[in-house]
Amino acid sequence: MAEFIIGAPLKGPARRYPWLRRLLWRIDFVFVWLLLKGFRLLPVDLASRLGARVGGWIGPRLASKHRLVRDNLAIAFPTLGAGSLEHLARACWRQGGRILAEYPHLDRFARDAARLDIDTTGADPVDLQPCVIACAHLSSWEVVGSALTRLGIANATLYSPPTNPYLDRMLLRSRAVLNCELVPRDNSARALLKALRGGRSVGVVVDRRVDDGEDIEFFGHPKASSMMPAKLALKQGCALVPARVRRLKDARYAVSFHAPITPRDPAADEREQARDMMQQLHDRFAEWIREEPADWLCTKRLWPRGTGSSPSEANAGQG
Repeated sequence: MAEFIIGAPLKGPARRYPWLRRLLWRIDFVFVWLLLKGFRLLPVDLASRLGARVGGWIGPRLASKHRLVRDNLAIAFPTLGAGSLEHLARACWRQGGRILAEYPHLDRFARDAARLDIDTTGADPVDLQPCVIACAHLSSWEVVGSALTRLGIANATLYSPPTNPYLDRMLLRSRAVLNCELVPRDNSARALLKALRGGRSVGVVVDRRVDDGEDIEFFGHPKASSMMPAKLALKQGCALVPARVRRLKDARYAVSFHAPITPRDPAADEREQARDMMQQLHDRFAEWIREEPADWLCTKRLWPRGTGSSPSEANAGQG
Protein backbone atom coordinates (compact mmCIF):
# COMPACT_ATOMS: atom_id res chain seq x y z
CA MET A 1 0.00 0.00 0.00
CA ALA A 2 1.20 3.51 -0.80
CA GLU A 3 2.64 5.57 2.04
CA PHE A 4 -0.04 8.23 1.45
CA ILE A 5 -3.33 8.13 -0.48
CA ILE A 6 -5.17 11.45 -0.29
CA GLY A 7 -1.97 13.18 0.76
CA ALA A 8 0.26 11.71 -1.97
CA PRO A 9 1.04 15.16 -3.49
CA LEU A 10 2.42 16.24 -0.09
CA LYS A 11 4.57 13.18 0.60
CA GLY A 12 7.81 15.16 0.28
CA PRO A 13 7.00 17.71 3.01
CA ALA A 14 5.28 14.99 5.07
CA ARG A 15 8.53 13.05 5.31
CA ARG A 16 10.25 16.15 6.67
CA TYR A 17 7.54 17.25 9.12
CA PRO A 18 6.20 14.57 11.51
CA TRP A 19 3.08 16.61 12.38
CA LEU A 20 2.08 16.75 8.70
CA ARG A 21 2.80 13.05 8.26
CA ARG A 22 0.54 12.16 11.20
CA LEU A 23 -2.20 14.46 9.87
CA LEU A 24 -2.12 12.88 6.41
CA TRP A 25 -2.15 9.41 7.94
CA ARG A 26 -5.30 10.32 9.88
CA ILE A 27 -6.96 11.73 6.76
CA ASP A 28 -6.12 8.57 4.82
CA PHE A 29 -7.46 6.43 7.66
CA VAL A 30 -10.79 8.27 7.64
CA PHE A 31 -11.00 7.96 3.85
CA VAL A 32 -10.32 4.20 3.84
CA TRP A 33 -12.59 3.62 6.85
CA LEU A 34 -15.50 5.41 5.12
CA LEU A 35 -14.84 3.54 1.88
CA LEU A 36 -14.80 0.12 3.54
CA LYS A 37 -17.76 1.02 5.75
CA GLY A 38 -19.73 1.95 2.65
CA PHE A 39 -18.89 -1.35 0.96
CA ARG A 40 -19.79 -3.22 4.18
CA LEU A 41 -23.28 -1.67 4.19
CA LEU A 42 -23.97 -2.98 0.68
CA PRO A 43 -24.98 -6.55 -0.19
CA VAL A 44 -21.75 -8.36 -0.96
CA ASP A 45 -22.54 -9.04 -4.64
CA LEU A 46 -23.47 -5.40 -5.23
CA ALA A 47 -20.32 -4.27 -3.40
CA SER A 48 -18.24 -6.59 -5.60
CA ARG A 49 -19.75 -5.26 -8.84
CA LEU A 50 -19.36 -1.66 -7.69
CA GLY A 51 -15.76 -2.33 -6.69
CA ALA A 52 -15.05 -3.74 -10.17
CA ARG A 53 -16.37 -0.54 -11.75
CA VAL A 54 -14.35 1.68 -9.42
CA GLY A 55 -11.16 -0.33 -9.94
CA GLY A 56 -11.69 -0.48 -13.69
CA TRP A 57 -12.07 3.30 -13.84
CA ILE A 58 -9.23 4.33 -11.50
CA GLY A 59 -6.56 1.74 -12.37
CA PRO A 60 -5.91 2.65 -16.02
CA ARG A 61 -5.60 6.30 -14.99
CA LEU A 62 -2.62 5.46 -12.77
CA ALA A 63 -0.29 5.70 -15.75
CA SER A 64 2.93 4.26 -14.33
CA LYS A 65 1.14 1.46 -12.45
CA HIS A 66 -0.97 0.59 -15.48
CA ARG A 67 2.15 0.42 -17.64
CA LEU A 68 3.80 -1.87 -15.08
CA VAL A 69 0.79 -4.23 -15.15
CA ARG A 70 0.92 -4.37 -18.95
CA ASP A 71 4.66 -5.05 -18.83
CA ASN A 72 4.19 -7.95 -16.41
CA LEU A 73 1.48 -9.39 -18.64
CA ALA A 74 3.63 -8.94 -21.76
CA ILE A 75 6.40 -10.99 -20.15
CA ALA A 76 3.99 -13.71 -18.98
CA PHE A 77 2.08 -13.81 -22.28
CA PRO A 78 4.60 -12.83 -25.00
CA THR A 79 2.35 -13.88 -27.91
CA LEU A 80 -0.47 -11.46 -27.04
CA GLY A 81 -0.91 -8.27 -29.01
CA ALA A 82 -1.23 -4.77 -27.58
CA GLY A 83 -5.04 -4.87 -27.60
CA SER A 84 -5.23 -8.15 -25.70
CA LEU A 85 -2.67 -6.95 -23.15
CA GLU A 86 -4.66 -3.76 -22.56
CA HIS A 87 -7.84 -5.81 -22.10
CA LEU A 88 -6.11 -8.05 -19.53
CA ALA A 89 -4.60 -5.07 -17.71
CA ARG A 90 -8.02 -3.46 -17.32
CA ALA A 91 -9.41 -6.77 -16.06
CA CYS A 92 -6.61 -6.78 -13.47
CA TRP A 93 -7.77 -3.42 -12.13
CA ARG A 94 -11.39 -4.56 -12.01
CA GLN A 95 -10.22 -7.55 -10.02
CA GLY A 96 -8.37 -5.28 -7.60
CA GLY A 97 -11.52 -3.21 -7.12
CA ARG A 98 -13.55 -6.32 -6.33
CA ILE A 99 -11.01 -7.48 -3.75
CA LEU A 100 -11.11 -4.11 -1.98
CA ALA A 101 -14.92 -4.02 -1.97
CA GLU A 102 -15.19 -7.60 -0.70
CA TYR A 103 -12.59 -7.18 2.05
CA PRO A 104 -15.09 -5.91 4.68
CA HIS A 105 -17.20 -9.02 4.00
CA LEU A 106 -14.53 -11.68 4.71
CA ASP A 107 -16.32 -12.80 7.88
CA ARG A 108 -19.51 -13.28 5.87
CA PHE A 109 -17.68 -15.53 3.43
CA ALA A 110 -16.68 -17.67 6.41
CA ARG A 111 -20.29 -17.92 7.65
CA ASP A 112 -22.20 -18.27 4.37
CA ALA A 113 -21.74 -21.73 2.84
CA ALA A 114 -23.20 -20.52 -0.47
CA ARG A 115 -20.32 -18.06 -0.88
CA LEU A 116 -17.48 -20.58 -0.70
CA ASP A 117 -17.29 -23.95 -2.39
CA ILE A 118 -14.40 -25.56 -0.49
CA ASP A 119 -12.64 -28.59 -2.00
CA THR A 120 -10.12 -30.45 0.15
CA THR A 121 -10.03 -33.67 -1.87
CA GLY A 122 -6.50 -32.89 -3.12
CA ALA A 123 -5.11 -32.49 0.39
CA ASP A 124 -5.71 -34.95 3.21
CA PRO A 125 -7.30 -33.18 6.22
CA VAL A 126 -4.27 -34.23 8.25
CA ASP A 127 -2.09 -32.21 5.84
CA LEU A 128 -4.02 -29.01 6.54
CA GLN A 129 -3.49 -28.75 10.28
CA PRO A 130 -0.96 -27.35 10.73
CA CYS A 131 0.71 -26.77 7.37
CA VAL A 132 2.09 -24.07 5.10
CA ILE A 133 -0.57 -22.95 2.62
CA ALA A 134 0.71 -21.09 -0.45
CA CYS A 135 -1.33 -19.23 -3.03
CA ALA A 136 -0.88 -16.65 -5.79
CA HIS A 137 -2.59 -13.30 -6.33
CA LEU A 138 -5.31 -15.09 -8.27
CA SER A 139 -8.96 -14.12 -7.94
CA SER A 140 -9.59 -13.10 -4.29
CA TRP A 141 -6.80 -14.91 -2.45
CA GLU A 142 -8.05 -13.27 0.76
CA VAL A 143 -10.94 -15.75 0.98
CA VAL A 144 -8.47 -18.58 1.67
CA GLY A 145 -8.53 -17.27 5.25
CA SER A 146 -12.33 -17.41 5.25
CA ALA A 147 -12.18 -21.00 3.99
CA LEU A 148 -9.76 -21.98 6.77
CA THR A 149 -12.08 -20.38 9.33
CA ARG A 150 -14.97 -22.44 7.95
CA LEU A 151 -12.82 -25.58 8.27
CA GLY A 152 -11.98 -24.67 11.87
CA ILE A 153 -8.27 -24.19 11.14
CA ALA A 154 -6.55 -21.41 13.06
CA ASN A 155 -4.00 -19.68 10.87
CA ALA A 156 -1.30 -17.05 10.70
CA THR A 157 -0.90 -15.08 7.49
CA LEU A 158 2.13 -13.20 6.24
CA TYR A 159 1.39 -9.58 5.29
CA SER A 160 3.11 -6.31 4.42
CA PRO A 161 2.09 -3.75 7.07
CA PRO A 162 0.94 -0.38 5.71
CA THR A 163 3.25 2.52 6.53
CA ASN A 164 0.22 4.22 8.06
CA PRO A 165 -0.05 2.85 11.64
CA TYR A 166 -3.78 3.67 11.85
CA LEU A 167 -4.52 1.58 8.76
CA ASP A 168 -2.29 -1.18 10.12
CA ARG A 169 -4.30 -1.39 13.35
CA MET A 170 -7.55 -1.44 11.37
CA LEU A 171 -6.21 -4.30 9.24
CA LEU A 172 -5.20 -6.31 12.31
CA ARG A 173 -8.65 -5.88 13.89
CA SER A 174 -10.41 -6.93 10.69
CA ARG A 175 -8.59 -10.27 10.64
CA ALA A 176 -9.12 -11.05 14.33
CA VAL A 177 -12.72 -12.16 13.63
CA LEU A 178 -11.36 -14.89 11.34
CA ASN A 179 -9.08 -16.33 14.05
CA CYS A 180 -6.23 -15.21 11.82
CA GLU A 181 -2.98 -13.82 13.18
CA LEU A 182 -1.26 -11.37 10.83
CA VAL A 183 2.53 -11.65 10.81
CA PRO A 184 4.58 -8.70 9.42
CA ARG A 185 6.69 -9.74 6.45
CA ASP A 186 10.04 -8.42 7.71
CA ASN A 187 11.98 -10.91 9.86
CA SER A 188 8.94 -13.18 9.92
CA ALA A 189 10.53 -16.66 9.82
CA ARG A 190 10.71 -17.05 13.60
CA ALA A 191 7.12 -15.84 14.14
CA LEU A 192 5.78 -18.19 11.46
CA LEU A 193 7.71 -21.12 12.88
CA LYS A 194 6.27 -20.30 16.31
CA ALA A 195 2.77 -20.24 14.79
CA LEU A 196 3.27 -23.67 13.22
CA ARG A 197 4.58 -25.10 16.49
CA GLY A 198 1.58 -23.57 18.23
CA GLY A 199 -0.83 -25.46 15.97
CA ARG A 200 -1.65 -22.71 13.47
CA SER A 201 -1.39 -23.22 9.74
CA VAL A 202 0.59 -20.54 7.94
CA GLY A 203 -0.65 -18.72 4.84
CA VAL A 204 1.69 -17.09 2.32
CA VAL A 205 1.26 -15.47 -1.10
CA VAL A 206 4.39 -16.20 -3.10
CA ASP A 207 4.09 -14.96 -6.69
CA ARG A 208 5.57 -11.52 -5.90
CA ARG A 209 9.25 -10.60 -6.22
CA VAL A 210 11.37 -10.73 -3.06
CA ASP A 211 14.53 -8.71 -3.65
CA ASP A 212 16.75 -10.73 -1.31
CA GLY A 213 15.35 -14.05 -2.55
CA GLU A 214 16.76 -16.67 -4.92
CA ASP A 215 15.98 -16.86 -8.63
CA ILE A 216 13.09 -19.16 -9.52
CA GLU A 217 11.79 -19.57 -13.07
CA PHE A 218 8.36 -17.98 -13.48
CA PHE A 219 6.87 -17.88 -16.97
CA GLY A 220 10.29 -18.77 -18.33
CA HIS A 221 12.19 -15.94 -16.64
CA PRO A 222 14.05 -15.83 -13.30
CA LYS A 223 12.16 -14.06 -10.51
CA ALA A 224 13.74 -13.34 -7.12
CA SER A 225 11.64 -15.45 -4.75
CA SER A 226 11.52 -16.33 -1.07
CA MET A 227 12.50 -19.87 -0.09
CA MET A 228 10.86 -19.45 3.31
CA PRO A 229 7.59 -21.35 2.66
CA ALA A 230 9.45 -24.51 1.63
CA LYS A 231 12.08 -24.12 4.35
CA LEU A 232 9.37 -23.78 7.01
CA ALA A 233 7.64 -26.93 5.77
CA LEU A 234 10.91 -28.88 5.70
CA LYS A 235 12.06 -27.64 9.10
CA GLN A 236 8.73 -28.35 10.79
CA GLY A 237 8.05 -31.57 8.86
CA CYS A 238 4.64 -30.35 7.69
CA ALA A 239 2.97 -30.13 4.29
CA LEU A 240 3.38 -27.33 1.75
CA VAL A 241 -0.14 -27.11 0.30
CA PRO A 242 -0.97 -25.07 -2.83
CA ALA A 243 -4.35 -23.32 -2.61
CA ARG A 244 -6.31 -22.03 -5.59
CA VAL A 245 -9.19 -19.55 -5.58
CA ARG A 246 -11.53 -19.27 -8.57
CA ARG A 247 -14.31 -16.74 -8.90
CA LEU A 248 -17.58 -18.43 -9.83
CA LYS A 249 -19.83 -15.37 -10.14
CA ASP A 250 -19.70 -12.00 -8.44
CA ALA A 251 -18.70 -12.70 -4.81
CA ARG A 252 -18.94 -16.50 -4.96
CA TYR A 253 -15.78 -18.58 -5.00
CA ALA A 254 -14.34 -22.06 -5.26
CA VAL A 255 -11.37 -22.64 -2.94
CA SER A 256 -9.39 -25.82 -3.55
CA PHE A 257 -6.53 -27.21 -1.48
CA HIS A 258 -4.25 -29.35 -3.63
CA ALA A 259 -1.90 -32.24 -2.91
CA PRO A 260 1.20 -31.15 -0.97
CA ILE A 261 4.37 -30.18 -2.83
CA THR A 262 7.23 -32.53 -1.98
CA PRO A 263 10.90 -32.51 -3.06
CA ARG A 264 11.54 -34.65 -6.12
CA ASP A 265 14.94 -35.71 -4.76
CA PRO A 266 14.65 -36.58 -1.05
CA ALA A 267 18.41 -37.22 -0.98
CA ALA A 268 19.25 -33.61 -1.91
CA ASP A 269 20.33 -31.16 0.78
CA GLU A 270 17.71 -28.93 2.39
CA ARG A 271 18.57 -25.87 0.27
CA GLU A 272 18.13 -27.79 -3.00
CA GLN A 273 14.93 -29.42 -1.74
CA ALA A 274 13.53 -25.99 -0.87
CA ARG A 275 14.45 -24.59 -4.31
CA ASP A 276 12.84 -27.57 -6.01
CA MET A 277 9.64 -27.21 -3.99
CA MET A 278 9.38 -23.47 -4.74
CA GLN A 279 9.99 -24.14 -8.43
CA GLN A 280 7.17 -26.69 -8.47
CA LEU A 281 4.94 -24.17 -6.72
CA HIS A 282 5.68 -21.42 -9.25
CA ASP A 283 5.12 -23.84 -12.14
CA ARG A 284 1.71 -24.68 -10.68
CA PHE A 285 0.82 -21.01 -10.28
CA ALA A 286 1.89 -20.20 -13.84
CA GLU A 287 -0.35 -23.01 -15.09
CA TRP A 288 -3.34 -21.63 -13.16
CA ILE A 289 -2.66 -18.06 -14.30
CA ARG A 290 -2.53 -19.19 -17.95
CA GLU A 291 -5.96 -20.76 -17.47
CA GLU A 292 -7.46 -17.58 -15.95
CA PRO A 293 -5.20 -14.64 -16.82
CA ALA A 294 -7.90 -12.02 -16.21
CA ASP A 295 -8.01 -13.03 -12.54
CA TRP A 296 -4.31 -12.36 -11.86
CA LEU A 297 -3.51 -9.20 -9.89
CA CYS A 298 0.04 -8.28 -10.91
CA THR A 299 0.47 -4.64 -9.88
CA LYS A 300 4.06 -5.02 -8.56
CA ARG A 301 7.19 -5.39 -10.69
CA LEU A 302 7.94 -9.12 -10.87
CA TRP A 303 11.01 -9.34 -13.10
CA PRO A 304 14.12 -7.17 -13.59
CA ARG A 305 13.79 -4.26 -16.00
CA GLY A 306 14.42 -5.30 -19.57
CA THR A 307 13.13 -8.87 -19.09
CA GLY A 308 11.35 -10.32 -22.11
CA SER A 309 10.18 -8.21 -25.01
CA SER A 310 8.29 -5.47 -23.15
CA PRO A 311 9.22 -2.13 -24.80
CA SER A 312 8.53 0.03 -21.74
CA GLU A 313 10.60 -2.30 -19.52
CA ALA A 314 13.49 -2.16 -21.96
CA ASN A 315 13.31 1.61 -22.27
CA ALA A 316 13.18 2.02 -18.49
CA GLY A 317 16.26 -0.15 -18.17
CA GLN A 318 18.17 2.23 -20.45
CA GLY A 319 17.29 5.27 -18.38
